[in-house]
Amino acid sequence: MRRTTRPKSAAARVVAVAAGVALTALSSAIPPPPIAAGAVLPQLSITLDNGRTTTSAGDVLEYSITVRNLDGEDVVGLAVTQTVPGGLRFESADAEGVLGERGISWSATVPAGGEIVHHSTMTVLDTPAELLRLATVACASTAENGAPIVCASHSDQLPAGAAADAVALPTRSASLAWWWYLTGSFGLVCAGLVVLLAARRHADRRT
Repeated sequence: MRRTTRPKSAAARVVAVAAGVALTALSSAIPPPPIAAGAVLPQLSITLDNGRTTTSAGDVLEYSITVRNLDGEDVVGLAVTQTVPGGLRFESADAEGVLGERGISWSATVPAGGEIVHHSTMTVLDTPAELLRLATVACASTAENGAPIVCASHSDQLPAGAAADAVALPTRSASLAWWWYLTGSFGLVCAGLVVLLAARRHADRRT
């Protein structure tokens, strides 16, 4: 017995096409799943820098965070964070960086063998006199609030730190001078003993 099928109506074909388009758009809008907790951790490196070593109140610091993927596969759903310590005020972050309780955070995909760079801007506030340096830390982890895979830090010396170094410098210089004095004296004593022994051996040979 031969079975026949009715051709789909134009309305049915339109509905089918629309459903396919909707599913495609929905699948592309859903972000890829983060790295599983039990998965092998990717091999990454990270650097943090703002191009300077000293700072003071009122300075605007522009940080660059570079994460490199040393593996042969893409790393998807990587969480990158940077702390905002006391003494710094958050100003801005690129690539949809969000300020939260743990500092600034980004969600990133790092291509195999490639790298990503994120930027943040902070302003230096008035700091306590006992604070010598102003430091911030950047980390990368497999998921938000997860244990970090790699971290990097950067610190800038504050005026209080420069003043402390200036006070400590004469003491260090004096200690260094005293050390060299002792070392030189010991060397002279050793040289004198060598000369004395050589003279005695020469006298013994003559007798």
